[in-house]
Amino acid sequence: VINIICGGGEGVGSHLVGHAKVRMVSLTGDIVTGQKILQAAAKTLKRTHLELGGKAPVIVCNDADIQAVVEGVRTYGYYNAGQDCTAACRIYAQAGIHDKLVAELGAAVSSLRFAGKRDADNEIGPLISTRQRDRVASFVERALGQPHIERVTGAAVHSGAGFFYQPTLLAGCKQTDEIVQREVFGPVVTVTRFDELAQAVDWANDSEYGLASSVWTQNLDKAMQVAARLQYGCTWINSHFMLVSEMPHGGLKRSGYGKDLSSDSLQDYSVVRHIMARHGQHL
Repeated sequence: VINIICGGGEGVGSHLVGHAKVRMVSLTGDIVTGQKILQAAAKTLKRTHLELGGKAPVIVCNDADIQAVVEGVRTYGYYNAGQDCTAACRIYAQAGIHDKLVAELGAAVSSLRFAGKRDADNEIGPLISTRQRDRVASFVERALGQPHIERVTGAAVHSGAGFFYQPTLLAGCKQTDEIVQREVFGPVVTVTRFDELAQAVDWANDSEYGLASSVWTQNLDKAMQVAARLQYGCTWINSHFMLVSEMPHGGLKRSGYGKDLSSDSLQDYSVVRHIMARHGQHL
């Protein structure tokens, strides 16, 4: 049985989370919302299952198939206008392929179709609200205020109707930049150059998020070694955002905990019980 109750957080959500007969709360949302739910759930010792956003690193090695990387990021960096917690939004490109990748990805991103009159003609849709569009715009404006960050394409609010923001690619970004560290949740992808692979792995892990990541290289052994070191619930190799029901999906660190999909999710949405009977002549 499923019962759908629509409403806002204060009007509906808080009552569900606080109700004594609700035994578990599962949330897909941001960190602040997750913290509020944890505080409310503590009063009745509810079980919680939280997926709280991400900032997915995309490590691209010199030997990667650049065309595959471009196609993958064009699709899954901008899917749903970037409003996805697994979005391929934080690229680390090795020095040997950096310039070519930026050029080819910039051309591909600039070709994304949006804001058309017919929905079937669009590849990405609008942001959810004016507030979110303005939030994305403010992130980009602050980023472009840094002299080392380069606008490759986009970086502007669409002039027509709707909450559209131009698909944006920014290069020259540094690990310490706000645009690299914080979740924008919009059609914005950054590129950071690296020399040694160990440096890229350290930068990828230098994040409060731990949901999804990807590694692009034609050397599978190298890819597996990198994947083993990444502090993310999911790591794709030469792909991004390939969700299948057989594999668990969930994060760590401030991206939350618990698993959806696969048999692992049954452990989160059910409770293991212990029932034991003694058999003998005295019973």
